[in-house]
Amino acid sequence: MTAKQRGASLLEFAVAVIVIGILMGLLLQRLWYYQGEAEQAGVQMTVANVRTALEIKAAQAKLPGRSADLTFLTEENPFDLLKAKPPNYAGELFSPSNQEVGAGNWCFDRADKSLIYLLNFGNSFRDAQTKRLKFKVKLLRLPHSPAKPSGAPETVGVAFEQVKD
Repeated sequence: MTAKQRGASLLEFAVAVIVIGILMGLLLQRLWYYQGEAEQAGVQMTVANVRTALEIKAAQAKLPGRSADLTFLTEENPFDLLKAKPPNYAGELFSPSNQEVGAGNWCFDRADKSLIYLLNFGNSFRDAQTKRLKFKVKLLRLPHSPAKPSGAPETVGVAFEQVKD
């Protein structure tokens, strides 16, 4: 009598390991992609929140009895306008290095009055030339209208835009 083989052969084991390895590689690739997508969505949500807060502040300044001078918004930290700062906010720093900010974190640069986000995943923003994204509050002024009576205040708005580093 011949003994029957029990269990898997070495060839079957090798094929199973290769299939599992390929599936794990695909899974890791998708996880890396979705981590980058999540980072991009988080940055876009934070930028949208800051823009909304700035628009509310600008609208409040145009109410009767309020000062319409919005130049102070270009000097202060836009995160101060939010009800709660993002959990990945590193604080206000003066000309911060990448090590001070840390990957995946926001900070306010006191030197040039800008918000900086240091990318955690390189694939998050395909058009980014650097690992740093920089945003600033800018004043928008409409051109002077000759039909406007003299002494009438200029129409001013604010924008929160990404700028080159």
